Amino acid sequence: MRGWLNKFSPLGWRIVAATVTFSTLVALLATAFQLYLDYRHDLGTIESTLDQVGKSYLPTIGNALWATNRKELQVALDGLAQLPDVRHVAVMEDNRIWAQAGRPKSQNIRVRDYPLTHIHRGENITIGNLKVVMDMDSVYQRLLDKFLVILVSNGVKTFLVAGFMLLLFHRLVTRHLQRIAEYAARLSAGNLHERLTLDRPVHSQKQLDEFDRVLEGFIHMQSNLAAAVQTLEQDIVKLEQAEAEIHELNTALEQRVADRTAQLEAVNRELEAFSYSVSHDLRTPLRSIDGFSQALAEDYGEHLDAVGHDYLNRVRRAAQRMGLLIDDLLRLARVTRTEMKQIPIDLSSMTKEVVADLQKHKGYCEAPFTVQAGLVAYGDPALLRIVMENLLDNAWKYSSKVDQPKIEVGCVKQDGRSVYFVRDNGAGFDMAYVNKLFGAFQRLHRDEDFPGTGVGLATVKRIVHRHGGEIWGEGQPGVGALFSFTLGN
Repeated sequence: MRGWLNKFSPLGWRIVAATVTFSTLVALLATAFQLYLDYRHDLGTIESTLDQVGKSYLPTIGNALWATNRKELQVALDGLAQLPDVRHVAVMEDNRIWAQAGRPKSQNIRVRDYPLTHIHRGENITIGNLKVVMDMDSVYQRLLDKFLVILVSNGVKTFLVAGFMLLLFHRLVTRHLQRIAEYAARLSAGNLHERLTLDRPVHSQKQLDEFDRVLEGFIHMQSNLAAAVQTLEQDIVKLEQAEAEIHELNTALEQRVADRTAQLEAVNRELEAFSYSVSHDLRTPLRSIDGFSQALAEDYGEHLDAVGHDYLNRVRRAAQRMGLLIDDLLRLARVTRTEMKQIPIDLSSMTKEVVADLQKHKGYCEAPFTVQAGLVAYGDPALLRIVMENLLDNAWKYSSKVDQPKIEVGCVKQDGRSVYFVRDNGAGFDMAYVNKLFGAFQRLHRDEDFPGTGVGLATVKRIVHRHGGEIWGEGQPGVGALFSFTLGN
């Protein structure tokens, strides 16, 4: 029995359970409504019986009581007690029972009192009262019997229908679904030729149902899969060929990278040698030129006229400027080769330290500088200090000729990233030449007006780019300049 039941699918059992539940609920609601109607009908019958007692039995009972004919009165009461649902009747006279018939069997009763009257000499005299007790147990018992009959009959019908639905659903649906599931589970690239078949009649094109559509869908799917497998096999062959080519290219590229790395290492060694030569070999003749020019001016200055002194001063300034250029070039080279550290930096404190150094060594006044509190950056402290030194030195240099110079350092949020800036109200520049700002030895002002080597902003750009950021400038002649940069974090 258990094995026979196990062949039905869980889906079928769920449908049967839902059907039984719904049918039981509907049967209970219909039964309750039917019992309510029967209850109302029985109550109406009781009321009708009580009304009939008032119309048919009161005159006879009243006359018998007036005539004190106990036998006739008892016969009337016994007949009244035989009425449906009447369980006890009694004739009361002065609150005592004068005659009675039947006995109530429970406390579930309905009681009605009727006054007994007699016309004597034209006057209607009340001589007693009739008490009729209706027993409700019989009403409730009839309702219970009906409920049990309805419940049993509906239960039998419900389970018969549910069983039929289970068999029908298994025959028409679940066995086909199980076959489809088994077929889908074993379908693979190796058996795409196998076709799905169901144990059911073949329908014409106009009579196709859902399972016919499923069969058609599987046929189309198998065709598409077969085509896709074929294409995939071709792609795999191409991919293997491409991987072989890529492997060859990678091997060649690795060799080229190794060769280029060796070349770069050689160039770096040459650059280091050049830097050493610039740092040591070129400084010695420059110091000699500057020193001997100074000695010539001091020892033989009285033999030179104003033109001679001017020539000597020009030689000394050129030698000193050459020294500054060498320092800036070395710094620019070191910026590219220096190993970077990425740590959080209190940029506000660093900026204040840079301002203090500029004030100490170059005599800058404190008033023009305004530094936003709480500036935080992430990068290399030594390199970012060079950035702030160059930008602040430029800002002071180009605003030094303004009556009330003002230099501001701060940060704003743009598109979710931090943009740091240095703003001044100095000489500014023409935006038509903005592309020259960050090139080495590119200057937008004459050396006589604002001295410099033109390497500072190029150094700043390299440092910012090494941090993965960007730098740009905005300016207007006679109004000031704004240099903004990001650090890529």
